[in-house]
Amino acid sequence: MAEEGNKRWNDGTPAMAETRAVETSAGITAHVYLPENDAGKDAVLFIHGGGFAFCSSATHDGAARQLARECGAAVVTFDYRLAPEHPYPAGLEDCLAIWAARHEVLAGRRWSVSGDSAGANLAVAMMLRLDGQDLPASGLLFYGVYDADFNSPSYRAVADGPGLTRDKMRRYWDFYTPEAGRAADPYLTPANAPDDMLAKLPPLYLNAAQVDPLCSDSARFASRLHALGRQDEFEIVAGVVHGFMQMSLWLPQSVEAYRRAGEVFRKIT
Repeated sequence: MAEEGNKRWNDGTPAMAETRAVETSAGITAHVYLPENDAGKDAVLFIHGGGFAFCSSATHDGAARQLARECGAAVVTFDYRLAPEHPYPAGLEDCLAIWAARHEVLAGRRWSVSGDSAGANLAVAMMLRLDGQDLPASGLLFYGVYDADFNSPSYRAVADGPGLTRDKMRRYWDFYTPEAGRAADPYLTPANAPDDMLAKLPPLYLNAAQVDPLCSDSARFASRLHALGRQDEFEIVAGVVHGFMQMSLWLPQSVEAYRRAGEVFRKIT
């Protein structure tokens, strides 16, 4: 159903110079997007969102194409195991596995990571698990899940949507992992990670949607980063809902968000 519903967003997205699938030693298929303006230097591992429970590399085909074009770099997507059949940490372990095998996909590149929603959570959790070793050069994080505080300002203000709701997020979290221990595990809620772990992260770019229960997640995570004296950029995109970057065919704010991500990528990477 998620793939069927996302087909409309994938039609008419940028053509690539080349796309190909690569089977890795991790047993995970990598889908490679090489844009016409690829400089041959960088690659971005993109981790799709979907509440830890749905979506795939297919639902985010358009997102990968746009990110590749705006960054002028290869983008690589993949499918990780989904909850509730495969709860935490299965999806995270898959992210770490394909990261370890990334040079089998494209050798001789400087690698960064990106993700939207639950994919942004997994991207940060992966970087934290790497603990300062073999880190991405940078991270591009879009309206991510960084906390599990259902009483945050945005969870209260946008509890009933439009689009994503507080009840949906409660259900997705329950699919992914039991409530006990969420707040204490930095690989589940990075906004609660210790300072020393956050300080090791590479340069980051974060955006958030204003009309989104998760907006406060990004704001709190960015505040933690800024309190450490880091220069990570954080922006709230006004007037849009969660997942707005999937709507780029018709939504000017989405087109601009990809352009902005590419701009920052070239600056911080």
